[in-house]
Amino acid sequence: MFDSGITASAFVADLKVEIDVALAISNASYIMWLNSLEQLLYSEFIKEQKLVSITPPPADVILITNTALDPAASESRIRFEDIHTVFADGIELVKTTLNSGTVFADTYYKTGNNIGYNKDDVLQIDIVYFVRPVLKTVTNDVIGTGNVMLPYEFLDLVKAKLRGEAYKLVNEDDTAAKWLNDYNVSIETLKNWLNLKQPTFGA
Repeated sequence: MFDSGITASAFVADLKVEIDVALAISNASYIMWLNSLEQLLYSEFIKEQKLVSITPPPADVILITNTALDPAASESRIRFEDIHTVFADGIELVKTTLNSGTVFADTYYKTGNNIGYNKDDVLQIDIVYFVRPVLKTVTNDVIGTGNVMLPYEFLDLVKAKLRGEAYKLVNEDDTAAKWLNDYNVSIETLKNWLNLKQPTFGA
């Protein structure tokens, strides 16, 4: 994952000095906006892939709480929506619905919050999924540990988004719109930057 090297607590503290609003905005609000932004960017644009293997896999359903799926300290727990591809003994399974998945072989599907699959006598399941940063926390208005997990070059994008949300919260709509417009422009720049870094072969 990307890591700006800047702690979320320092980032928010600097931002609060810059934002000129009459009403105090809690650290919890800033961290909620930051978490939401990071989750969105990783899920929709960054899409960093990671592989986990389960040997031997449980029959039919892989629980999201399976210890083989335990994330690294800096990562959020995998959810079904993060899954890019599932392989069973090297054969790619087709993503389908619960209804179809229980009928058609060589498929995988969502069942509750878990991963169901339809293939017999599987020795190993390989799951390729998109990584997301672990959610940052706030306790008694004190921000916990953790850095802003985005490229340093795009910290202004984060600032624009959080400024826009802050001004929107206190009903300063014109100022909010200005910063959110800056954010939208920066998103396009980030998408172009990510496209240039993408592999030229494979999906």
